[in-house]
Amino acid sequence: MTINNNNSTHKLVNLSHILLSTIVNNLKDNIDKICFSLVCKRWFDDRNRYLLFDTDSLYCVYKDSSRITLNSYRSLILESLDKKKQRTVYVTNDTSYILVDHVIDYDSIESMDEIDQNIVEVTETSDMQKREDSDQLSTKLYDLISKSNVTSIVGCQTLKHRIPMNITSLEFGYHFDEQLFKGCFPPNLKRLKFLGGFNQVIEVGVLPDTLESLEIYTLNQILEPGVLPTSLKILIVTGKTPNNYLKVGSLPSNLEEFIHNCSEVSIDPEVLPNSLITLHNVPLSWMKSIKYLENLRSLVLTDGSGLLDLSDLPKSLTTLHIINSLTLQSALPTSIRHLSLANSVYDIDELFPDRTLYHLESLKEMAFKQESLDGLDIKKLSLHYYYDENSDTLRVIPFGVETLEISVWFAFDIKQDSLPSSLKTLNVHNMNCFKRPGIIPNSVNHLIIGEDKDIVLQEGILPDSVQNIELKAAYFPTTKLVDNISFEDDENHKCSIRKLDDQYYILFGKQTHRRYFMAGLLHKSMFEERFDVIKMLSGKDIRLYHLP
Repeated sequence: MTINNNNSTHKLVNLSHILLSTIVNNLKDNIDKICFSLVCKRWFDDRNRYLLFDTDSLYCVYKDSSRITLNSYRSLILESLDKKKQRTVYVTNDTSYILVDHVIDYDSIESMDEIDQNIVEVTETSDMQKREDSDQLSTKLYDLISKSNVTSIVGCQTLKHRIPMNITSLEFGYHFDEQLFKGCFPPNLKRLKFLGGFNQVIEVGVLPDTLESLEIYTLNQILEPGVLPTSLKILIVTGKTPNNYLKVGSLPSNLEEFIHNCSEVSIDPEVLPNSLITLHNVPLSWMKSIKYLENLRSLVLTDGSGLLDLSDLPKSLTTLHIINSLTLQSALPTSIRHLSLANSVYDIDELFPDRTLYHLESLKEMAFKQESLDGLDIKKLSLHYYYDENSDTLRVIPFGVETLEISVWFAFDIKQDSLPSSLKTLNVHNMNCFKRPGIIPNSVNHLIIGEDKDIVLQEGILPDSVQNIELKAAYFPTTKLVDNISFEDDENHKCSIRKLDDQYYILFGKQTHRRYFMAGLLHKSMFEERFDVIKMLSGKDIRLYHLP
């Protein structure tokens, strides 16, 4: 591994440390930060003066157990964790939690004098309520929180102990089902969330007039005017509700986002406030009100049947998602930038009468519908399978598509020239369909594989242009050397392997269910046997070289 030392007079090399720090802080991937510092000798030598790592996905609990062989960066990694400001803590006797910065066991609460001033979120668990000394522990815990910088409590189990006044975000535990009363919430509360167990009536005046976001699973009441404060911007209802729970005045006049529970609920035309920007999971019958919403930009319809006249859509709309099959008529408004059609029925020439007028950032369509999309400006195309499709041949992808997502779980047929040369990113779940060389065009640079099982890509399947591979599990599908391979699961655990030079690769990140992260060098010989890489990523075989 060499560091360029022949450009000491170049203007970029001599950027100030303040400017270098600004640049590095805008790099969110930590492996990018390391590579940036290795561009030249000065940047490497001065790394301690401008470089800190992003700690959003690094937790202080890993500090003593992590496997760091990048010795030149060890102190910077540990310093970044020491300086982490937005820390989280679990209050529990279970030490297996891996997505938090600290764990406080019950027996330690009584002896604590204060909570670390960098901790902003505390998560409670229901086990503490089963202890004989639960009242004493809860009182002490909330007293500690009230004197700290904590602003968020997750998993709150009871209102018996006054919620600290400094809390602005409150999420109750699943089993919480106590009656609410005036004054039970902190005066500056902005975010409130109830999970599945809550089934109480909320009276007028109970919710604070500072509340901006409310998420609730079960709502067993008619929302009388005044129950929701005028400050509310976001309302999310995910579970059961009465059929006519919404009436005129139920929704505050400043509400900007309303996510409904997908049910067929009747409403009067004036129920929806004109302030709405986002309206999701609502039935088609609401269109008589929706068409008058002058500020609406995002709409999700959930019906499984019915006629949608696209001319009724507000002219402000930029996002339209149809979850189930509808019959569509009229032309799509040219303001739409994000469109999901599911398996809806339509005449494509009626939908897009002049294709040159439409510029779609994303389109979600049927994978096997054999109709032409030529002439449409589409940046990202997502193809999904629907049960009523009677073909197993992938539709032809129009030129201009840069990102293609194929969310099909089974093997299907794909023609040799189905994918255009404009394609840059290919996101597929099932790689078994790519059995012949030449199917993936030589323009593709980024390959995302959604399968969470071991797969092997045969020689020649990947064109030389593919230099970035993203996987959902710690499997290694090829011995082909590429510039970057990353493994990222659904919980945002990410581990990356990045090419440094002709001999070495940098490894940085964390794998699922591991209580440590890794940072080190890999020699290219590690890639000769794909199972060596898998063992190394799983922690069974660590052959990381030391960076001096």
